[in-house]
Amino acid sequence: MCIFSQPSAPQVVYQGPSRADIEANQRALDDYRKSMSDQQTQFTAALQKQIDDANTQAEKQRLELEQQRTAATAEMAAQQQGAYAATVQTVQADNAVTTTPPKPKDKSKSTLKIAPGATAMTEGTGLNIGV
Repeated sequence: MCIFSQPSAPQVVYQGPSRADIEANQRALDDYRKSMSDQQTQFTAALQKQIDDANTQAEKQRLELEQQRTAATAEMAAQQQGAYAATVQTVQADNAVTTTPPKPKDKSKSTLKIAPGATAMTEGTGLNIGV
């Protein structure tokens, strides 16, 4: 036993990844880049196809609406032409009846008198109590 010996520092040796590990990682990275590029190309092509299909559909719809508009305009023009084709003649009426303006109402004065008890003041009116 060495009681009075001084400890020595451990020897540290750095060993990085081997050349094979580096090449394998590089290949994996290249494969990943290639697959991402392929996926992006496929996505771009699919998206462009959808855009082209939508544009084609919109163009077909526009043409159809244009044809309907043209047909509706032609139909409306025909209806207006029929409406404006009417002729007007002025003819004197035989045995025409004319009217006179109305006369103002006669406001005759009333002779009705109302008593405070709400009965007319004539003979024989009033309360017939005890008869």
